[in-house]
Amino acid sequence: MKELEGDSRICHQLTVALRIRPINESELDEGASSIAHKIDDQMVVLMDPTEDPDDILRANRSRERTFMFDVVFDHTSTQEDVYLATTKDLINGVISGYNATVFAYGPTGAGKTYTMLGMDCKPGIYVQTLNDLFKAIEATSENMDYNVSMSYLEIYNEMIRDLLNPASGFLDLREDSKGGIQIAGITEFSTCNAMEIMQLLIKGNRQRTQEPTAANKTSSRSHAVLQVIVKQKSRLKNITEEIRVGRLFMIDLAGSERASQTQNTGKRMKEGAHINRSLLALGNCINALSEKGANRSQYVNYRDSKLTRLLKDSLGGNSRTVMIAHISPASASFEESRNTLMYADRAKNIKTRVKRNLLNISYHITQYTNIIADLRKEIEQLKLKIEEQGPERKKSEKANIRDIQAEVQQHSVQYNREELDRLRDQLMIAFRQQMEIRRSLVELENTNMELHIDTSRHLLTVADWEREKAKRARKWWEEKWSEKDDKVEDDDEREVAAADELDMTEPLEVAMAREEIGMLQTEQRKTAALKCELEQKLIDTKAKVIKLEDLLPKWINNQDQQEIISLLCRVHELEVENTEIQSVMLRKENILQQKDFVIQHYEQHRALCDEIIHQQRQLIEDHNIQIPQQLHNLYTMYSQEMEEGTLDSLITLHNIT
Repeated sequence: MKELEGDSRICHQLTVALRIRPINESELDEGASSIAHKIDDQMVVLMDPTEDPDDILRANRSRERTFMFDVVFDHTSTQEDVYLATTKDLINGVISGYNATVFAYGPTGAGKTYTMLGMDCKPGIYVQTLNDLFKAIEATSENMDYNVSMSYLEIYNEMIRDLLNPASGFLDLREDSKGGIQIAGITEFSTCNAMEIMQLLIKGNRQRTQEPTAANKTSSRSHAVLQVIVKQKSRLKNITEEIRVGRLFMIDLAGSERASQTQNTGKRMKEGAHINRSLLALGNCINALSEKGANRSQYVNYRDSKLTRLLKDSLGGNSRTVMIAHISPASASFEESRNTLMYADRAKNIKTRVKRNLLNISYHITQYTNIIADLRKEIEQLKLKIEEQGPERKKSEKANIRDIQAEVQQHSVQYNREELDRLRDQLMIAFRQQMEIRRSLVELENTNMELHIDTSRHLLTVADWEREKAKRARKWWEEKWSEKDDKVEDDDEREVAAADELDMTEPLEVAMAREEIGMLQTEQRKTAALKCELEQKLIDTKAKVIKLEDLLPKWINNQDQQEIISLLCRVHELEVENTEIQSVMLRKENILQQKDFVIQHYEQHRALCDEIIHQQRQLIEDHNIQIPQQLHNLYTMYSQEMEEGTLDSLITLHNIT
């Protein structure tokens, strides 16, 4: 296998787009004004917020600037407008073997993650690109065979982490023998439809590091890189085979930030320092690459950060690259917006040399050469026999009817065998589809149970808080009634004070639990919808298998073929049974986990009952209160159980198990 070097390179100018987010209410409350204005589809003006039209002395020192980009979006542009103008044209190139990169750049809180990820009702570039990618693959799948795989990682504090397999720890960045950047140990998932890749994307986004800051409540604390690899080859078999390999990178960069603006301290400040360091290295690379057109000896230092090493091909190598810069229109963010526009303006001068990635695979040519030589010898021998039997052949020009019948029967058997092979291949494909759907259903069931367990845990947290709140209120009222004053005129003041003291603030973990419950319920509804679609698809596949099995007896000629087909069907039936057993085991395991939560709840309730009984006994002994004999017997039984430690032993045994 070797890569073709003869494929010509195409010079490609880096596409730079600008998106201006709407000004938000908090900025308006602080007295900020809008200073970034879209003039037309390619021009934007950044006004100087400190400029005074009445100050004649500073008239020529205004910092107002005009910038030109490939396309400019403002608050009126939709997610689909941004996608169609920047990314949609890259898809056909990716499935044809070209590399492409789309990355969002800008300060924190400027809307980068919204552009790349979006929301459920307004999907971003990630979702729209993947949907159109699989539609384009479907449209050409009759003549071409495709294999799609994806990986998803984040760069957090200059450490690389696999979002699809977080347990693998931090990964290393390495270069191969050709200078290409590779990530050792990254998990690549192969997939055949858009639904699976969306599930992987949702799974990776849950693992991404996000924390609130003063500048952004959902600030991304890491750079996220989604890589999709598409391999295309012809369905026609030949001695040599050409494979086209296209790579699509979609990158959501963390935003640059100032500590005075974000009010970060401790861990958040350390994260901000690493983010600014990697973005500074990216800015230096953009500066060097923009000047490289005039000075070919200009050195570009990609090694200052893992982010720039990963973007080496995207910025100055073999890739069609789109940069979407983001700014805030608020006057308070003037410096950040100006720096972003200056870097984006320099990035317009960057050029990449794009070539198609081709792999040429040779299937043992020496074997085919030997076969051709043997066939030529056999042809020569047959020609000699024909020449020797020339006189006799003239006498038997009339063909025997039995020979003709035998030849017809031979062709019929060959045709039946081909039809049987075709049906068998279709049956195998249907079985594989059925197994893939069942595996997906098992994974969905497992995900649904995990969501249910998380919801139960958060509901338990809320219930504990409500019980604690009621307990505090009851205790307070008991104390107040014991200290009751005889003066009637103080009743109103006491009620006001009681209302003030009972105004208990809900803890942060309870508020977060309520928020998580809403999010988890939304995910459960999505999972249920996906499960319904897969179950319908499974029913259709089963119906297709039944039709194929009905056609098999028509083309089976002997007992051996019948036994082989029966064995194949039995193997796949066993695989289906195995998948169902795995599903049942996962369901039982999750039921046991739910029972653990119930046991934990009852253990807390038992501890509360023990405390109540202990205080009641103390009260009875202190005041020498006479108790009925039946209640005395119950106290005696309770004391014996506590002395023997029966309940504690059972709970300890359960915890150890």
